[in-house]
Amino acid sequence: MLYLYTVSWMVANALWGRLQQWKRNNWQRRGKPFWAAPLWQDIAAQLENLIVKVHHIDAHIPKSRATEEHQNNQQVDQAAKIEAVEVDLDWQRKGELFIARWAHDTSGLQGRDATYRWAHDQGVDLTIDAISQVIHECEICAKPSD
Repeated sequence: MLYLYTVSWMVANALWGRLQQWKRNNWQRRGKPFWAAPLWQDIAAQLENLIVKVHHIDAHIPKSRATEEHQNNQQVDQAAKIEAVEVDLDWQRKGELFIARWAHDTSGLQGRDATYRWAHDQGVDLTIDAISQVIHECEICAKPSD
């Protein structure tokens, strides 16, 4: 499962169902090729067997009303300015590991099964494999006990 937070209404609407409409219309609108059709076709193909939960975030709000999602959006914006991002064909696995690492850290560095239960209780679907890999790579958990 992929959780996507976006400030783009076009991206949100596309993933909420417009991709299917565009596909039915052969990637055309009013008889003309749709904007960036090859990119949208690739996105549609990548998402075919994936459950995506999309949330739109209003990027233009006062800091006094900013939620954690808005703060995360600001961090992503800053990172995008620092480094050009290359297309990564293994984005799905890396995304799952990122979420598993977050679940492991946020749940208090628990073991595999406890992290899995904690994530499930939060509504986050993770595989045991991803959690195991994250725990194996965790610098704190990998330290031998004294």
